[in-house]
This record gives sequence, C-alpha cells and structure tokens, in this order.
Amino acid sequence: MDFEEVNIILFFTLNDIYPIATGRAGMLASNNPYVSFPFLRFRFKEKDKNDVIYSKIRDAVKDFKGLLSWEMITFDDVPNYLIVPTYVYSEGRPTSGDLNEHLIAKHGESLYRQMIDQAIEDIPNLAKSIRDKFHEQ
Repeated sequence: MDFEEVNIILFFTLNDIYPIATGRAGMLASNNPYVSFPFLRFRFKEKDKNDVIYSKIRDAVKDFKGLLSWEMITFDDVPNYLIVPTYVYSEGRPTSGDLNEHLIAKHGESLYRQMIDQAIEDIPNLAKSIRDKFHEQ
C-alpha cells in the first residue's frame, strides 16, 4: 500500500461505516509525514456526540494491537473526535505551545520520527481492525 493510500484509509473505513461530516481525509502531511503527529479528526453526519457508534469505534481502536497503542478521544469544547497514537496526549492537552515541538522535546527527534514510521505501518491494520470489529457486531 503506498503512502497516499495509507494516509486516507482510516477516513474511508469510517466513512463506509457511516458518512463523515468533516472534510480532512489524510492523517499526515502529504509533503512530509514528520511535520506533525498522525491523527484523524472526524465526526459523523447527523450523529450526536454521545451516539453509541462512537463508543463502538473507540472500543475497536482501544483493542487494536499494533506497533503503537491508539486511542479515540474528544474534548468538551469541540464537536469532533480524534484517533491518535496514545503518546500524543499521554500528558493531557497542552495549554500552550506547539504539540509537535513538545513531543519532539520529550522523545527526541529520532524516536519521534520512529513513532511516526510505526504509526504509518499501523494505520492500514488499525483500519482493518475497526472494519472487522464493526462488521462482526
């Protein structure tokens, strides 16, 4: 699977489960995957933020066994959910500064890049795991 397919597979997997209202399909910057940590920001059309569909997907993300652990989170002040590697918000939501710079300072440039490479490898398997778990229910 090439980079562009990996970059959008999770968006299209979720969109196949139920139409997504948000427009950004990619999880990484296409010109340089190391510019930002991988994430998918999404919400479903015509679904309340507390709809059971989100808890089913959250469970599938949490149960995924990959190179990294992943989570699906949201914040009270936004309507969207995020699917991210757990290291991204492991210390909570920063109150100031650039989150990527914070992650690089915490983990070092080399490990930060390695974790992004691991995420790129995980994403197709995470999408498959969500699809498989969702369709077996």
